[in-house]
Amino acid sequence: MAYQIRQSQINTLNQILKGQSDRTRSQIIYNAQELTSDLASMVNRWLVDGGTAEKNWRSDARNFIDRTAGVNEIWWIDNTLSVRWSETLESLHHIDIQSILEQPEMREKLRISRQDNLPEYSRVITTDEGYDIIFILMPIVFDDYFDGFFAIEIYIDGFIDRIVDDPLDTGFYTKAYAGDEVVYRNGPELTQHSYLEYFELNLDADTDGWLFKVYPTETIMTTILSPLPYVVFSGGFIIVVMLLLTLLSRYKAKQQSLQLSLEVKRREKIQDKLSYLANHDALTHLPNRHYITEYIEHYLADKTKAKKPFSLLFIDLDHFKDVNDTLGHAMGDRLLMKLPELFGQIFRKQDIIARMGGDEFIILLPGKTEEENIIALVGRFLKQLKYPIDIEGHQIRLTGSVGVAMYPRDGSTVNELLSNADAALYRAKDKGRNTYAIYDSVIEHKAQARLKLVNQLHEAQEQNRFEMFYQPRYDAQGHLLGTEALMRWRQEDCDYAQPKVFIELLEDTGLIVSVSWQLFSQSCQQFKTLMANHKNIVLSFNVSAKLLEHPEFLSRLKYILDEHKFPYDRLELELTEQTLIQDVENSQFILNQLTAWGINVAIDDFGTGYSSLSYLKNFPVHALKIDKSFIRDMNEDKDDLELIKTMILMGQNLNITTVAEGVETQAQLKQLIKMGCDQFQGYLFSHPTSFNDLKAGIDELSDIDFSALKSINSVD
Repeated sequence: MAYQIRQSQINTLNQILKGQSDRTRSQIIYNAQELTSDLASMVNRWLVDGGTAEKNWRSDARNFIDRTAGVNEIWWIDNTLSVRWSETLESLHHIDIQSILEQPEMREKLRISRQDNLPEYSRVITTDEGYDIIFILMPIVFDDYFDGFFAIEIYIDGFIDRIVDDPLDTGFYTKAYAGDEVVYRNGPELTQHSYLEYFELNLDADTDGWLFKVYPTETIMTTILSPLPYVVFSGGFIIVVMLLLTLLSRYKAKQQSLQLSLEVKRREKIQDKLSYLANHDALTHLPNRHYITEYIEHYLADKTKAKKPFSLLFIDLDHFKDVNDTLGHAMGDRLLMKLPELFGQIFRKQDIIARMGGDEFIILLPGKTEEENIIALVGRFLKQLKYPIDIEGHQIRLTGSVGVAMYPRDGSTVNELLSNADAALYRAKDKGRNTYAIYDSVIEHKAQARLKLVNQLHEAQEQNRFEMFYQPRYDAQGHLLGTEALMRWRQEDCDYAQPKVFIELLEDTGLIVSVSWQLFSQSCQQFKTLMANHKNIVLSFNVSAKLLEHPEFLSRLKYILDEHKFPYDRLELELTEQTLIQDVENSQFILNQLTAWGINVAIDDFGTGYSSLSYLKNFPVHALKIDKSFIRDMNEDKDDLELIKTMILMGQNLNITTVAEGVETQAQLKQLIKMGCDQFQGYLFSHPTSFNDLKAGIDELSDIDFSALKSINSVD
């Protein structure tokens, strides 16, 4: 009889184990599918957006990491298998992902993933810090379009912990093996007397799976396998079974009650976390845009509070992008995380400090504050900002621009106050940055004028009123070598706006990308008609920073050239030094590809940057265009003359063509030829002209007698 009871106990335990094993298996499969589904959604957003903007991708990646337990870092690996971007909330170790990708096993994984258009899982990797991690590789593929992979790093402990819950709550331990290696456990060692169930999972197409073992805690073992021999003699078999069922029922009821309590607490915890995340910035833990706007709305809606004034400071860190570009986004994030401490040294406890996004912050100063007091406060803040901040041995100095708006003087609604503080901020930037501006009507008019100009730019693009003018370029013998394409905006009165009126705004609004591609296609189509009689002339086209950093730059460029059957070696792309340093690694990669295609690269406005020599060393450059600011006063300013001599000599030593821009007088031309300058461009030879005028007069422009040219007055 005792034997039968014991077997009944063991059978019951095994049934419970089997149920727990099945639940664990289902939960792991469900969570793995959910994770890959989220990753696939990131891929879809990438494809729909034609290559997501970097800041959007980083925001998407941070949200993905934040809401997915166990995920530590995400990388975008481009179609050359080079790591381009990465994002992590809190780096727990250093992973050289590029070297991992070079391993034959990972190369094969990438090949299979791209071929099958399915996610692939790496083997388990143990870091130097003792963490067990795996990588999921998700291909970015649609039809014949392939743009690389997203790779995510998963901490096995963190990922499985969220799925299996606490053994004290469930009554069961879980242990996982990848091959012979234990990669997860939340209980004591198994013994030969352990009761357990196990199941195997294959994470991808590999034959090697993971083995999961589920075994009971001491509590549930004691409950189910309690010694009952004395009960057998006094109560008989049926009573023992009833007692066993009663024990199980009580245990299940207790577990269900515990689970319900845990679920309520879990939901409350999630709700608190969601509420916190909705109102706070994840990086700095400061209140966010949502919080500050709601706070002001409630403040203004309260009749008692609305009678009390307050001030808003809109703060923007100057050139913060340079920190990200030179030291990396992780370093930029660490710098931002230190700012709350810096703000706390200047502002009072009752002042509300919020991060609006990026490197923008709002400070709300409650109570009436005189302008002179605000100016003094802002002055102390800007001074404090200049002190170097140490980040991993890097001494980083910042400056900032501040816009000030006051309630109720400068607005009676949230939108008015924020808009006017923002307008004042733009005024501070216009004043040269590292300063402040207080809102007034002049700022409002400028902001309205700016908004009107933005609307006009959108209309101009829709109505195809952006055109290219062309300015010829010559060698020292007066032979036409090519022309530079220069953007012009045709107004409704048929007059043309100069680039300085609108180029910067096109950059700020992002319109420069679509407008540039539209005009590049137009230039290729127009210029080809000149090549029948002038086969060797070169088209020079200016490339902005936003255009160069666009993910589709190379593919779009190649598509347009092939569409118009435009010879690659008849194209020269002009980039400024500032454009090249936005992302040095990306610039090097793109310029190397352009050179491989036979496309020439020129550095425009050469000499106005601050590390020109390093660019010549790092980038494949065909030509240097000496900025016209040096040419203008070269015959009167000895310093300019010496700089020009140095640039020309440097070009000769490096076998790089030198081009003088802005040549306007015979004296300038003669001096430049004497110094050995290779090519020339400027009003002395021709103003920029429309394509129709260029086409009609190209024969006269082809060969010029320099001695017959007359000097002209400088024209802006």
